[in-house]
Amino acid sequence: MNVDFSKLKETQKKIAEKVIVKDAIKFGDIKTIAGFDLSYQDKKVICAGVVLDFKTMEVLEKKHTISEEKFPYIANFLMFREGPPIIETYHDLENEPDVLLIDGSGILHPLKSGVASYVGVSLDKPTIGVIKKLLCGEVYEGKIYLEKDTIEGKVKELRGERVETKIGSRPLFVSPGHKVTIPTAVKIVKNCIRENHKLPEPLRLAHRYADHLREGMLFKEKQKEKK
Repeated sequence: MNVDFSKLKETQKKIAEKVIVKDAIKFGDIKTIAGFDLSYQDKKVICAGVVLDFKTMEVLEKKHTISEEKFPYIANFLMFREGPPIIETYHDLENEPDVLLIDGSGILHPLKSGVASYVGVSLDKPTIGVIKKLLCGEVYEGKIYLEKDTIEGKVKELRGERVETKIGSRPLFVSPGHKVTIPTAVKIVKNCIRENHKLPEPLRLAHRYADHLREGMLFKEKQKEKK
């Protein structure tokens, strides 16, 4: 597959220009929240979406889509690989969530355009990016900064926050995707932590659901091979 990186970067810059890092919804007004995660089996992309009650973390709905892999994994270009399947799954939901949690970066990205920002801008929804490994930026007193070019030169810009969720586990790195501030994004993620789990419930359950679907596909493939 031939990839025109200059064209992809231009698309990322256009997404970044549309990102709003302001709270479109008050924390106390959030009623539902959804988590999205993906899994892969051969050339199939499995996207799982789970909608939960924000206060109780009760599961209200599960949906998934299975599609053909159309874009390879390339660091910093995840939005082109995982954004479309997430958006497709979102449109299948019967319950419209107030906030979306995405397994991927938001503005914590070299071009301020991670998959959470892509999804947020495309759907015009508050989104939050949550990652388990820091791929860019520097952490200082729990805050994550990236260098930004300005007329005056390079300056460090706040892009996210390190969040400790489980004792003995590595931290998560949280950043706004769209229509949410860093403090509110962190507050929302912390509110979704349950039973000493590392991941916030919407993402933990979406991850389990995606893996369950992948295992089911793998089982069917093995059964076919035995025939």
